[in-house]
Amino acid sequence: MDLSQIRISPFSSKDAIHNFRCGESDIDRWVSKAPKWSEQNKARLFLAHGQGNSKAMGFYSLSFSSEDRNKLAGKRDRQMWGSGVPLIYLQYLAVQRTCQNCGLGKMLLVDSLRRAHLVSKHVAFYGVGLRSLNDRTTALYSKYGFAVAPDEDKFPLMILPIWSINDLFEGRT
Repeated sequence: MDLSQIRISPFSSKDAIHNFRCGESDIDRWVSKAPKWSEQNKARLFLAHGQGNSKAMGFYSLSFSSEDRNKLAGKRDRQMWGSGVPLIYLQYLAVQRTCQNCGLGKMLLVDSLRRAHLVSKHVAFYGVGLRSLNDRTTALYSKYGFAVAPDEDKFPLMILPIWSINDLFEGRT
């Protein structure tokens, strides 16, 4: 797969996600409801597709969320935020089964973090959060800097602080 030919754009048509299958039944069920979430302004869906093709090869969904401040690892961070910690929430990220293991998932993740970085220039929030589906995805997101929140077990909350994301896109080390 030539990733330079892939475009990521906002959701615009139900046809683009018709018959989307990544192999995770929860995600495959959710994506069919995504248009309604978008219409109700609950989430924004972004689709990866080849040039000249509207069918989704992958997607991710973003929204805002608030988590209990006790989910933050550092005492200073817990003190800084009131009762709720604002996050951009990466609800789902998935790649069509036939397109997996080609780097498209990483491309989608980087694009979602780029959008979070852009939002951080206008709105304050702690970072990007997600719920990991299993040990495999926990290991994958850990590789990209996400950390499991304290006292999490099944479907753990994982958070990547905004300063780490900003460092990535602003070239700081």
